[in-house]
Amino acid sequence: MSFYPELDHLTLQELIAHFQGSPLEGEEYADVYYQEVANLIGAQGEVGIAFLRREIKKADTARLRAILFALTEAQLDDPEFWDLLRSFLHDERPMVVMEAVDSLRMLGDKDAVEQVLALLQHPSPYVRGSVLRYMRCLYPNKALPVLIEALKDPDYIVRENAVDELGELYEVEAIPYLRLLLTDSEADVREAAQTAIAMLEESESDTIAY
Repeated sequence: MSFYPELDHLTLQELIAHFQGSPLEGEEYADVYYQEVANLIGAQGEVGIAFLRREIKKADTARLRAILFALTEAQLDDPEFWDLLRSFLHDERPMVVMEAVDSLRMLGDKDAVEQVLALLQHPSPYVRGSVLRYMRCLYPNKALPVLIEALKDPDYIVRENAVDELGELYEVEAIPYLRLLLTDSEADVREAAQTAIAMLEESESDTIAY
């Protein structure tokens, strides 16, 4: 479902004008707004994708994240684009680094694993959380110890990410570690732990029944 249905039938030039203008509902909605506009531009085909590529170097954080997401959604099987994403792993803007990691995950770039794992030491919890998503998705057989260790992260955003990914990993041996988070200081983490444990216990029951 579109957040901005009024954009759905605009021409490419009209969409470009929106992308270069201010968000309709204010700057606090910039991420969602520009992502939707960028996706619609990318859906215009080669001309739209070419515009997004030209905008990369001059885009601010919100627009750059939108561009990377839209180009990734277009499933660009282009080595240059993958190299570009890897270069953004060293960007000074944490949200851009996070977007790059998530894009590499969506594209299935397993070769970037060493660079991505190094970001477990990144000061931003959003970046550290993106590493957990990358590992669970692309390296599920190696993700368990990384995710369990992340349950002890000082930032609740990372702990919640780790809990969510453990639930998706379907490794029942994670349950004892998740139970420790049922008394976490943050309500979101406690709720996520309850959900993950329920998922894993259901998975374990189905396995036994089978």
